[in-house]
Amino acid sequence: MRGWLLRPRLVPAFAFGVAGSLLPAVWFLPTIVRTEDPVALLLYVGLPALAAAAAGAGLGAPILDPTRTRGPGAAALRGAGIASVALLLFAPLFAVTFAWTAAGQTGILGLTVLVLIFSFLGLWWAAALVGALVGMLLWWLATA
Repeated sequence: MRGWLLRPRLVPAFAFGVAGSLLPAVWFLPTIVRTEDPVALLLYVGLPALAAAAAGAGLGAPILDPTRTRGPGAAALRGAGIASVALLLFAPLFAVTFAWTAAGQTGILGLTVLVLIFSFLGLWWAAALVGALVGMLLWWLATA
């Protein structure tokens, strides 16, 4: 068994965390760099990475076990599920952080619901696709 497989939660956490930061970084980083706003960097790049890493750590270990994940299709399905859970985790993280850093009053529950709705309507397909690719990649690395 390879050494990296001895950390069945760390590897998916890292892989999904990196993947979870890439998509928002491509979309938002040019604007964030121009404005030099560390809060925007946290909200739009850091929190998606944190949510994806947490979802990967909690649900990604079976991808590395060939007895629990039978093939690349099952790994892709699990990866898409992990990405979906990451979106569910991201919404309250975003709402709490935004309310904490923004001036004025912000309803955390209402903002969470809005972020969930717009995340699933606008971004879920891309997150699920990236999650599926990460799941297949991890499965192929584990079975090679």
